[in-house]
Amino acid sequence: MRYDLLRTNRKTLALTVDRNGRLTARAPLHMPLAQIESFITQKKSWIENTQARMASLPKPEQPLEMREGAMLPCLGETLTLHYAPVARVARLGDRLLVPEDETGLTPVLRWLDTQARAEFEAQIRRLSASLGLHPKTLRLSRAHGRWGSMSTRGTLSLNHALILCPPDVLEYVIIHELCHIAHPNHSPAFWAKVEHCLPDYRTKRDWLREHQSLIRFLPDL
Repeated sequence: MRYDLLRTNRKTLALTVDRNGRLTARAPLHMPLAQIESFITQKKSWIENTQARMASLPKPEQPLEMREGAMLPCLGETLTLHYAPVARVARLGDRLLVPEDETGLTPVLRWLDTQARAEFEAQIRRLSASLGLHPKTLRLSRAHGRWGSMSTRGTLSLNHALILCPPDVLEYVIIHELCHIAHPNHSPAFWAKVEHCLPDYRTKRDWLREHQSLIRFLPDL
């Protein structure tokens, strides 16, 4: 299996697949090549499934548009938009049904925001209880420059476009922001806290960097 190898001063081996299906192994400086390739072989099923999912995602230069058959990533799955005789937007399996007379994206975006708030709140409750770090309020953000933030007043802002990302990536962003309650900076102590909570956080952070274009995939309401 073809892959790019990137050695850095890190402690663990991580695999990432970019939007073009390219596999990258990020490894510690002195990890033996045989160990790296053995790990890749063990993860063959995950790699192939992820490459297939990446191939189904819309390209960065193709923002979401209201048309039959348009594809919409959602929490690690891909939904396909279909016009149907329904009163409101509704999910049916891997299809997202849209009223036949609807021409704009507003109902779809509102449906996504509803899903996002429910999913974000559930994840925040679970992770806050686990970590003992509790934000005061949740705000959905449409900022094109950042995935999340934590204010000094305890407001956790999460970009609504995180609903387009896999669940483990969403989990990383929430953990990252919750850790700012304990460390309101990006000091070594902060990153040590993140790593303690999520040892493979670098893989998720790399995924976000490689899929930054998703933050602009959804138009504003």
